[in-house]
Amino acid sequence: MDIKSLNLQPSDVRFLPIVSAFVKKIGVVEEINRLCPSDRDVSPGHVVMALILDTLSGRSPLYRLESSFKDMDLELLLGVDIKPSKLNDDAVGRVLDQVWEAGTGRLLTAVALRAVKMFSLDTSRVHHDTTSVTVYGDYDLYADTGHAQPFVITYGFSKDHRLDLKQLVHSLLCVDHGIPIWSKYENGNESDKIINKNLMGRIVEKMSEFGQKNPLYIADSALVTQDNLDLMSDEEKGFCFVTRLPATYGECDSAIARAVQAESWDDLGILAETSSSSSRLTAHYHGFETSVTLHDRAYRALVVHSSAHDKRKTKKLERLLSQDLSQMIKVKTEQEKLSYACIPDAQAAMLRLDNGKFHKLMGHIEEVHRYGRGRPKVDGSRCLNGISYRIRLEIERMEESIEKAEKQAGCFVLLSNVPSETMDSRGLLEAYKAQDIVERNFGFLKDELIVNSLFLKSPARIEALGLVLVLSLMIWRLMERTMRMSLKVQETTIIGWEKRQTSRPTSFMMTTRFHSVIVLRTNDGRFLGNPLDDIQLAYLKALGLSQEIFTKA
Repeated sequence: MDIKSLNLQPSDVRFLPIVSAFVKKIGVVEEINRLCPSDRDVSPGHVVMALILDTLSGRSPLYRLESSFKDMDLELLLGVDIKPSKLNDDAVGRVLDQVWEAGTGRLLTAVALRAVKMFSLDTSRVHHDTTSVTVYGDYDLYADTGHAQPFVITYGFSKDHRLDLKQLVHSLLCVDHGIPIWSKYENGNESDKIINKNLMGRIVEKMSEFGQKNPLYIADSALVTQDNLDLMSDEEKGFCFVTRLPATYGECDSAIARAVQAESWDDLGILAETSSSSSRLTAHYHGFETSVTLHDRAYRALVVHSSAHDKRKTKKLERLLSQDLSQMIKVKTEQEKLSYACIPDAQAAMLRLDNGKFHKLMGHIEEVHRYGRGRPKVDGSRCLNGISYRIRLEIERMEESIEKAEKQAGCFVLLSNVPSETMDSRGLLEAYKAQDIVERNFGFLKDELIVNSLFLKSPARIEALGLVLVLSLMIWRLMERTMRMSLKVQETTIIGWEKRQTSRPTSFMMTTRFHSVIVLRTNDGRFLGNPLDDIQLAYLKALGLSQEIFTKA
């Protein structure tokens, strides 16, 4: 056979056909094209799909999209046979403009609805959080873009601790396994309290779009304001919530004090699904149910004690102990310099001494003899001129107080209006601890190379690009969820890092298994450069896919 006649075209597709399969499952291309009609050579939906593939490949900044797909089998990946040159900067920019004009919220909701239906996502619990996204460059040229100003990029409170940079605030709403269903960019100086307040008025309406009338809303402590609490407690418009009671509230300290005093903890067990390691111990939780009154309304309060103390609180306690000891040393030093004419005066001074919060002063009175000048007599005696009294002090640790403070340092308080008969203490804690998935999502979304390198002169394009990033995150989490649920149903595991078996594979873990996949395209079709190994086939099975995704467009 003449090899040249085969016209072999190798394509380093890696795991991208898997991503492509999930993009097709939730109808990204169809929904984008439905809401962004176009007669161009490459549809807006396929451009967005290409952006998603490139985002998840980690191959290059998005402004080099054209070069990213050089020598790639775009028909296999996108479902349309186009040249990479069609994905140039101008084409991408025009599509982002069109996406923004169509409404990023409408587009995300349309795709999210299909994802909820396709994967039977649980929408009964919804997690919300915000983050600041720092950006570089000049943003004083809004008028030059021809767009309305969707948000203001300006200085504000930076969660990235970059007060020197302008920013915008990203608000995200997630369900089942951290899958995003709503996203919005806010003004860079907008506070979390205001963002929560604005969302409160729409959350029921928003979730009703997904067939959920009574969602459990989970958010961080910025949720706790009188306006928000009033709205969530409204008999007609209200809904259930779980949040963390801010430590700035006196009710928080009071609840913790009651729990520590009562010493009547319920064992909530271990929530982590992964085992402890030498570098990270698995926390064991205990809970104490009580109630607090905020703005004349009683709420359920769960005091939670974690064996893995909050590092910030532990450091604060260490600082307080050190300060308390330093103060006691100062008092001791100054007091021992003083003398008193009589024992009652010394005793009165001892009574006036204030103990610290964690240390106390224990002392005794010492008689001090004053002698006249000159040499002692032959028998060694000296002429006594007078007697005074001094206080000698020792500093003792108040172990009971320190132990109590240590217990309090490992505590936080959850605030909720969920009835205890509906959800027990462990369920309440599980709901709140799932909030950390949103934080992990922000880590995914805040890739500076992507966000800060593309179309920065246009906030509208930034918002459109934000939609691409959120859709990429949706695909990432859907793949992860699919694998974990499949393994759970099969009651089996899969090889993860360092050849260890795991029931909780990550999408990143999966992608590393397909780095060597090469697809060869010929005149007669496509075939794999090398057969897939057993581990790759196991991952495909967990994803609910066949190896045909690598050979059939």
